[in-house]
This record gives sequence, structure tokens and C-alpha cells, in this order.
Amino acid sequence: MSDDNDNGEGFDEFKGRPDPSEGGITTNEMIMGLGFVLIIAGFILGLIRLMGLKDGEIPADYESHLDQLYLSYIIMFVGMMITSFLGFGGMFKRAMTSFISSEE
Repeated sequence: MSDDNDNGEGFDEFKGRPDPSEGGITTNEMIMGLGFVLIIAGFILGLIRLMGLKDGEIPADYESHLDQLYLSYIIMFVGMMITSFLGFGGMFKRAMTSFISSEE
């Protein structure tokens, strides 16, 4: 293959996505990192609470440990929602618009 055009025509300009700037961490990456930290923190907190419940507790402490276990589930859920919406946000948006705009 050569760069010569036998027809005497010019080549079309390639119009792709511009190169990302390499200036550091973007806001999107920072929020995604926060989501991962929330998932890990919720997992560790939940694991600690489960280990505390495993050894047996007095009834007064059982409710406290159970509430903290539920809190860790909520923290993990929030982290998963943040990372999934940032990671798959464009796909979710296109899917929802295709469902809404489809005419039958």
C-alpha cells in the first residue's frame, strides 16, 4: 500500500475523538475512586461486625452490631451505585432514551 492516490483526490481528514489531556487525575476518576473506597470501607466494616456477631453478644449489643452491619451494606450499595453510573452512565442513558423514544 502506498500513500499515493491514483485518482488525484485528497484523502478525507480523520475525525476521531481528540486525545485525552495528560494533566493528571480528572474529576470523573476522583469520584470513581471515592466509590471504590466506599465499597472497600463498607466491606471491611461489615466483616468486622459479622465477626463480632459470630462470637455471641449480649442482647443489648446485638442490636447495635446489627445496625452497624446494615450501615455497612448501605455504604457498599452507595459505592456500587456511584461506580456503576459513572462506568456505565453513557450506556444507561442510551438504553433509556431508546426505550422512551421508540414508537410502536
